[in-house]
Amino acid sequence: MSTNPGPKPSHRRNVRTAHEAEEIHFWEWLDDLWEGRYLILAGMFLFLVVGGCLRWRSVPVYQAEGLLQISAKKPLPSDPAFAKMERFFSDPGTALAEVEILKSDLVLGRAVRSLGLDLVAEPVDLTHFGRGHNQGGTRAPELKLEVLQVPERLMSKAFRITVLSDGTFQWLSPAGKPLGTGKPGETVSAVLDGDPLALKVQALATKPGREFLVYRKPLAVCIRDLRQGLEVAERGKETDVIGLVYKDTSPDRCEDVLNAIMAQYVQYRLEKKAGDANQTRALLEQKIGPLKAQLDESEQRLNQFRSRFGAVDLSREAESLLTQGTNLGTQISNLEQKKQEALRTYQENSDVVRTLNQQIDQLKAESARVSGRMRALPGTQQEVVRLSRAVQVNTELYTALLNNIQQLQISSAGEVGSVGVVDPATTTGEPIGPKAPVMLAFYAALGALVGIGATVIRQLLHRGIKDHRLIESKLGLPVLVTIPHSRDQEKHSTAVDLGLEGSHLLAAHQPDDLAIESLRSLRTSLLFSLKDAKSRTIMLTGSRPSVGKSFLSANLAIMLAQMEARVLLVDADLRKGILHRYFGPKGRLTGLSDVLSGRCDWSSAASPTEFPGLDLVSTGVLPADASQLLLSPRFGAFVAEVSAAYDYVIFDAPPLLPVTDGTIIGAFVGTVILVAKFGEDSIDDLRACQQRAEGHGIRIDGCIFNDILPTGLGYGYQGYRYAYHYKYK
Repeated sequence: MSTNPGPKPSHRRNVRTAHEAEEIHFWEWLDDLWEGRYLILAGMFLFLVVGGCLRWRSVPVYQAEGLLQISAKKPLPSDPAFAKMERFFSDPGTALAEVEILKSDLVLGRAVRSLGLDLVAEPVDLTHFGRGHNQGGTRAPELKLEVLQVPERLMSKAFRITVLSDGTFQWLSPAGKPLGTGKPGETVSAVLDGDPLALKVQALATKPGREFLVYRKPLAVCIRDLRQGLEVAERGKETDVIGLVYKDTSPDRCEDVLNAIMAQYVQYRLEKKAGDANQTRALLEQKIGPLKAQLDESEQRLNQFRSRFGAVDLSREAESLLTQGTNLGTQISNLEQKKQEALRTYQENSDVVRTLNQQIDQLKAESARVSGRMRALPGTQQEVVRLSRAVQVNTELYTALLNNIQQLQISSAGEVGSVGVVDPATTTGEPIGPKAPVMLAFYAALGALVGIGATVIRQLLHRGIKDHRLIESKLGLPVLVTIPHSRDQEKHSTAVDLGLEGSHLLAAHQPDDLAIESLRSLRTSLLFSLKDAKSRTIMLTGSRPSVGKSFLSANLAIMLAQMEARVLLVDADLRKGILHRYFGPKGRLTGLSDVLSGRCDWSSAASPTEFPGLDLVSTGVLPADASQLLLSPRFGAFVAEVSAAYDYVIFDAPPLLPVTDGTIIGAFVGTVILVAKFGEDSIDDLRACQQRAEGHGIRIDGCIFNDILPTGLGYGYQGYRYAYHYKYK
């Protein structure tokens, strides 16, 4: 077991302000995005290609605008009674209601039928490739249909028309069966499965051999498509002026459709107003006959009374009662008429009808009081007052009814100016979209977002550590030093793998490399921390192969030897150790396996290197039972003897997770250092190493964060390089 707790450097935690932490977090995100820059650029390029293809296939969109006035001042009726009654015959005319009427199936359906928008003719090539590629070229082929009569079951089924050389065309069924031939302006009749068909082409402008697909769309589909391109809204607030906007792929059709919608709306409003007025006038004309007969009867009865009794002088009281009774009778009749009109719209228990009933009851009660006072008059005067009142009431009702009929006639004629087109549909002739720069910018931004998302997902799925602070915060292991990636070391590693002659040590050939500068910081730390230690044996291990422990062991040994110390470098990886290749192709020869097998002593296995003060013990012949050799008593004796003979002994041990060799070696050394590789080792891997070591009573004294790749944003090397210096300054 290790008797020395190992180095205990004073690792002062950098206390950062919240602003500094946020700044570092921001730079980390930029680092991740910069690392995924090629993925982001690929996403942008891919989406730009897609956007360019869609732009090429897209059709220019044009916009037409129009303006409607939905109300105007109407001539006031001359009769006050009719002015009150007219409210029941007129529509509210609010802008919101008119907007909904403009977008209704009724108005749009009329527009579809008036323009034949349910008849569709499309060139075959444009059907497959889109019409966008025809922009700026020759005029697109055109075929206008006037009549296409098909049964309900063949709605939306595409018939085919082929243009022939003599200006005629051939009509084919959806299955390709010939139905007939004809020329523009002629009606072609045919029968398909017992159903009569008819086709009439209005105009045909294209070269021979061109094919068209013609079909009839259902009315509901046409209305839906029309509504999608239509925008209707009131201009301003309570202005009774409505603005209409319609978008279409043809500027001419755009204007025609919007003008048709406005014309059909105006026609509907006129028909609606005229229908309401005619209905009310017919109702009044039905009542005028009986009322005229009632007036004639009342006048005849009054004349008969006067012929029998002669002229009767009425007192002032009788004349007053006659006037009051006449006015009350007229008011009651008018209210009864308004009640009958109101019942056409409202229920009997509605507030409007109840109010009219209350007014009628009040007038009847007043009329009863007047009738009571009339009974106090002499008999002759009573009869004269009663007959005269009947004549006057009937006369006023008959006169009012005639005036109402005349006012309705005037009102119907005046409705022509109540709804009108202020501005007919117009378009600038320039398409409003799609705008190529905007479209391409949108797809580029979308591609960038997709690339960023893919980068983030890749970072989440790739669990390799890229920030040494996670090791300190998650595992509690002090990071002794961070080693940046070295391009020169890439060349040395390639030479080691190929077994080329000569030494391949970065500290010897590129001593000013940033990686070597960081190792000097580690050397300084070890010199101070191991100054008074009983055992100056150091083991470097990792979680997996290829984390760089052999590179670190060899170069650290050279730098310790440069301090005029006696250093022994031991390749303790008896399974795949290649440490001897860093010092030249000497082969494994005699090494650690030979010492542990008893074939030689350690002094015979220790080979001097070209660096003064540095000896190397290679693996020797790789044994089949590496763990058994390390568990032998000879290994403990070997460690004790070499630690007494050298100032520093560095063991390049196997990784901890694949095999148990590292835990065996760690039990005999004074300092255990774990090597973690940037972007490859995860927190779980390092935690597993820590737990395995602690399970065997071994404490990991620190961690080296190796092979940090530059980000290209000016943060990667600097941020890690000085992390150690701040702690040990």
